[in-house]
Amino acid sequence: MKKLITLLILALLTQTFVIAQPCLPSGITFTSQTEIDNFQTNHPNCTEIGGNLIVDSETISNLDGLSVVTLIEGKLKIIGCDILSSLTGLSNVTSLEGDLEIAGNDALFNLTGLEGLTSIGGNLDVRANSYLIDFTGLDNVNSIGGAVWIWLNYNLSSFAGLEKLTSIGDGLYIGIYGFPSGTWGNESLTKISQLSSLTSVSGDLQILGNNALSSLSGLDNINSNTIGNLTIAHNLSLTTCEVQSVCDYLDNPTGSTSILSNASGCGDQAEVEYACTLVGIADINLESEFSIYPNPADKNLFISSENGMIIDEVRIYNQIGQEVLHENQNTNKLDISMLQQGMYVVVLVSNNLNIRKKLIIR
Repeated sequence: MKKLITLLILALLTQTFVIAQPCLPSGITFTSQTEIDNFQTNHPNCTEIGGNLIVDSETISNLDGLSVVTLIEGKLKIIGCDILSSLTGLSNVTSLEGDLEIAGNDALFNLTGLEGLTSIGGNLDVRANSYLIDFTGLDNVNSIGGAVWIWLNYNLSSFAGLEKLTSIGDGLYIGIYGFPSGTWGNESLTKISQLSSLTSVSGDLQILGNNALSSLSGLDNINSNTIGNLTIAHNLSLTTCEVQSVCDYLDNPTGSTSILSNASGCGDQAEVEYACTLVGIADINLESEFSIYPNPADKNLFISSENGMIIDEVRIYNQIGQEVLHENQNTNKLDISMLQQGMYVVVLVSNNLNIRKKLIIR
C-alpha cells in the first residue's frame, strides 16, 4: 500500500513538473489571425514560451488567443501589424527575459496590454510606429536589462507610461543616426519629463533628431557616472540642456561628448557648459509665473505676470556671466537695443525670489 501511494505521488509530481516546463523551446511565429485564434487548441497547456514569440502579419487584428501566456524566455516581437490596435491579449505576461521589439505597427496608439511586465530582460526597441503617442502599458516596468532604442515614431509626444523606470542596462537612445546618412528621431516628441525616476543608463546617452523637443527635463536624476558617451545633436528646438546629469557629466566626462546643431542655448558644448554655470543664479524657476516676449528679441523686451506678481528688479547676464543690464524698479518693458546678438539669461527678482529665463537677441 505504501509503495502504491509513493508511486502515485511520484506520478503526480512528474505530471506537475512536465506541465510547468516551458513549451515551444524554438519559439513560435504567428503570421495570421487564425494561428493566433487556434493557439490554445494547437498548443494546450502552453503558458510559458521557451523561445521567441513573434507576431508578424498585416492581417492580425487582436492577440486574444495568447491570453494564457505568462512567460516568454526569448524575445517578444510585434512587427508590421497594420491593423493591430491593442496588445491586450498579452495582459497575463508577467516575465519577459529577452527583447521587446515593437516596430512598424500603424494602428497602435500605445502599448496597453503589457501592464503585467515589471521588467524587460533584454532591449526595448520601439521604432517606426506611425501613430504611437506614448508608452502607456509599460506603467509597471522598473528596469530594462539591455539598451533602449526609441526612434522614427512620428507622432510620439511623450514618455508617459515609463514613470517607474529606474534603470537601463546598456544605454538610452532617443533617436539614431540613419543609414547611410541623416538622423532618425521622433518628430513630435515634446517632453521626456516622465523619465524623472531614471537613475542609471549604464551606457551611452543619445538624444538625436527630435525636432519638437525643447528641454531635457526628465533626465535630471541620472547618475552621470553611469553615462558612457554623451550625444545631443540635431534637435532643432532644444534650448535647455543644462539638467543636472548633463552638467555633472560635462564637469567630469567618462567618455566622448558630441553636442551640436541644437537650438541656441544648447548649440554646442560651450553653450551648455555656460548654461550649467548659471543654474545657481536663480533661487527658484517659476516658469508659469512670468513670461518674456518677443523671444528672440532685438529692440524691446516685454515682461508679463500670470498671477499679478510684481517685479522688483531685472538683471540680464551675457554668455560669460557678466551683468550687462540692471533695472531696479517695477517695469514690464526694457530697452535692449544696446545689447549684441547672442544668448542671455534674464533674472527677474520678485519678493526675494529669482526667476531665470533664457533670451536670444538677434
